[in-house]
Amino acid sequence: MITRLAHICLQVKDMPRTIAFYRDGLGFPVAFTFKKNGQLKGAYFALGGRSFLEVFEMEKPDGITHFCLETDDIDGFIAKATGKGIACTPKELGGCQTWQTWLRDPDGNAFEIHQYTERSMQFNGGECEITWR
Repeated sequence: MITRLAHICLQVKDMPRTIAFYRDGLGFPVAFTFKKNGQLKGAYFALGGRSFLEVFEMEKPDGITHFCLETDDIDGFIAKATGKGIACTPKELGGCQTWQTWLRDPDGNAFEIHQYTERSMQFNGGECEITWR
């Protein structure tokens, strides 16, 4: 049901500096970007295969915010988890056109489960407008 680690999400202070480091310095291509009111606020870097690094610019960044696992059956995952008493958010199609649900472990660490679609920006590129901040 879980197929791989999909991405790790970081908060950063300076998006142009971050893009220069990961894209220009390390050679990780930008798969797509996140914008808020027309301003660049995040980027999704391709690490190879189906693995990514997600970054968002924050005024006071605090490092890693969450990790994300890929599933090939998000409905089955949610049913199995909730059947064992583990709370999941309702399945939602994110702005990047990928199905998602969110959970917390017993210590409160947030993590995400993704199921990609044919329209997922992770593989098709584009600009994703941020609607959640």
